[in-house]
Amino acid sequence: MAPPYWPRPNRFLEALRGGRPPIVMWMTLESTSVIEMAAAHGLDTVIIDLEHTTASLRDAHAMIVAAQGADMSALVRPSSIDSHDVGRLLDAGADGMVFAQVKNKSDAEAAARTLRYPPEGTRGWAGNHARHVRWNHTLPGEGEHPLLSAEFVKAANESIASVFMIESSEGVENLEDILEVGRPDGVFFGWQDFGVGVGFDAEAGAAARDRVYNSCRARGIGIALNVSPRGQLEYYPGCFYAAGVDSSVASAAIGVRMQEANSAIADALSL
Repeated sequence: MAPPYWPRPNRFLEALRGGRPPIVMWMTLESTSVIEMAAAHGLDTVIIDLEHTTASLRDAHAMIVAAQGADMSALVRPSSIDSHDVGRLLDAGADGMVFAQVKNKSDAEAAARTLRYPPEGTRGWAGNHARHVRWNHTLPGEGEHPLLSAEFVKAANESIASVFMIESSEGVENLEDILEVGRPDGVFFGWQDFGVGVGFDAEAGAAARDRVYNSCRARGIGIALNVSPRGQLEYYPGCFYAAGVDSSVASAAIGVRMQEANSAIADALSL
């Protein structure tokens, strides 16, 4: 049996690689309570957004702990492809990264390398400073699975999920190189950013979406499929489902309740 400091199972990756496809939800409200609520409803994975929110590293750490304590995987979207920022998030316990605006081969290679220890990558060795190993006191060469070992590095590298966002014309143009070099576990087609970039050309957006889908499918790389509204893309093994953004889901629920409240008021005033 692996000791407690060994890399924890990654529910997102396990689901991608076999069985029921995982469901993910974007987290922008910076709330551990919302994360626990989502877990109670059976969510598999949260994506903690640090690109379009005011969340700090400390906020991300609290949300990662909340998600994992509720038996979910916690992915993080950092604000950029930066090895130092990504390293700190991984040491905080993140199960993987969702990289925004992957535009070319260099971006893909840099993103992939931030997730792995040398020689495959550039992740710095944190040792007992990393969240999942900080309580371990095993010294090099001691125990069944010493921390500072090739076995631990291999297990750690393999436990981290990598998801790329293709959301620009440049990213679509360089798609094959991006997928070949970066070899992500999953891909989002960022239709909103893409749409802005092409002047809201719906035809260009649909063509780009289909190209991303077909290229990912041909390589066995999963793509995010929308839950609401349901998209026209067909599921294939390795895909995952995106259940939206916590703020949008909460807003919709509040909107429904307000409609009910206003309806009750209208009925009361008509009496």
